[in-house]
Amino acid sequence: MSAVLLAVPGVLLFVAAACGLLGGRRGETAGRLGVAAGWSTFVLAVVLAVAVLVDGPVQAVLERSDGSALAGLALDRVGALLLLLVTGVGAVVQSFARRYLYGDARAGWLFACTNLLTAASAGLVSAATLLGLAAFWSTAGLALVLLLATYWPLEAARLGVRRTARAFLIGDLALWAAVGIALARWGDLDLRTLGERAPTLTPDRGTLAVVAVLVVVAALARSAQLPFADWLPTTLAAPTPVSATLHAGVVNAGGVLLVTLSPLFAASPVATHLAFAAGALTVVWGTLLMLAKPDVKGALAHSTMGQMGFMIMTCGLGAFAAAIFHLVAHGMYKATLFLGSGSAVRRHVRHLAAPPAARTALPAPLLAFALVLPALVLAGAGVLLHPEVGGSAGSGALLVFAWASLVATSVGWLRRRPTTGGASTLFVVVLLAAFGYLGLLRGVTALLAPTLTGSGTATVSTWWLVPVIVLLAGITVLRAVPSGSRLRGVRDALYVLALSGGHVRPRRTRALRSLPSPAPVVGQEIAT
Repeated sequence: MSAVLLAVPGVLLFVAAACGLLGGRRGETAGRLGVAAGWSTFVLAVVLAVAVLVDGPVQAVLERSDGSALAGLALDRVGALLLLLVTGVGAVVQSFARRYLYGDARAGWLFACTNLLTAASAGLVSAATLLGLAAFWSTAGLALVLLLATYWPLEAARLGVRRTARAFLIGDLALWAAVGIALARWGDLDLRTLGERAPTLTPDRGTLAVVAVLVVVAALARSAQLPFADWLPTTLAAPTPVSATLHAGVVNAGGVLLVTLSPLFAASPVATHLAFAAGALTVVWGTLLMLAKPDVKGALAHSTMGQMGFMIMTCGLGAFAAAIFHLVAHGMYKATLFLGSGSAVRRHVRHLAAPPAARTALPAPLLAFALVLPALVLAGAGVLLHPEVGGSAGSGALLVFAWASLVATSVGWLRRRPTTGGASTLFVVVLLAAFGYLGLLRGVTALLAPTLTGSGTATVSTWWLVPVIVLLAGITVLRAVPSGSRLRGVRDALYVLALSGGHVRPRRTRALRSLPSPAPVVGQEIAT
């Protein structure tokens, strides 16, 4: 199985080089190569996942004399699940891109960079050493910047490249600084045994705090968290497959980094509280921007920002199994939404041509029903399924996410069906969704339990979820207030703030800074 593990990034790198050599002359050939590489590596990832479940971790590692890893790849249960996400999303995106970019002169470039990005992401989730992890991390960032430059003549594309490169540079410098300090102090860390070695490193509290905080900064920059969140909306000028590819292992790489280095990260109170605070602020801000954006892809991008904030916040709680569950689920469905954004726009255009539908405010009893029903059902499902699912920090965080999602769905449904039958149907749907969601969470948690270490001693208390719940509930209530309500002014003010905050401001060009003066009119006097 070692050869199979090495073959996954190896095949992708080979195809990336081949597509780059083909260039724009043979875009269709590059597309066929990309699709073949995507699906073949996904099949290899499935084989590796089965092998990991049956026989334990798969390794392809060059070891030192003391048995520690010098270089190589190692795949455990977490890595196998993430590798399925990376290769699966990559295969679907390249199949879509082959039709989407048919006849495009830049198709060869896109397939070359996409395979490079997928190879680097595959290496990121299976790196055996800290130094290798950082190398794959930077390669993935470079590949994304190259992808964003697919249509370089467009000013919007250049803006996306500049902002993304700036944010990634800050994050990469932070990560490499952490790697340098760790190498100087502890030597190159073997990620296979990091959990076992962590107790010998935690007494060095000063070094541990610096390394952990730098790792958090790197994660915030890569996952578009405040204060580095402005790069993600500028990537929308790239082709739609690029936006979907982001969710294979780039924008969610911050969570992968924190989970991989959780023995160090979870032992630093400063790092965990920093991650939780940045993630919580981004959840609220990203949600506001998502609700205010009028365009489909803009709303999806800001939704991704907020949900990555939820992932980072969950890591701050020490709920690493929950973070992985959310990361994988979000990556799959958000990539699907981006690939289907064209259909959503077409459907919206048809709705605009139809007679306008009456939009009435949701009555207060129905609004209360939409807020309370998901909370009660989720609480009951958590208690009945398993006590750990109902009471752990990770489940508590995911219950917040599930509650917010179900409330949004309930409000939308009751706007269209404000009847007793509609409320009854909603009750059944919420019941099935809650039990299915928490049942799947329980299964994934049990699957990853042998691999993931404990939550750590410095993680954030779950009581800090209360302000997040209150703010999300407030946003939901403000969305549903009637026109004559006193809260209408607050809602409008928040809407204007979010609309302004989500506006992508292009860099002022030199021509705009020095406009030519108007020529004087000959033969006429100007009145003074």
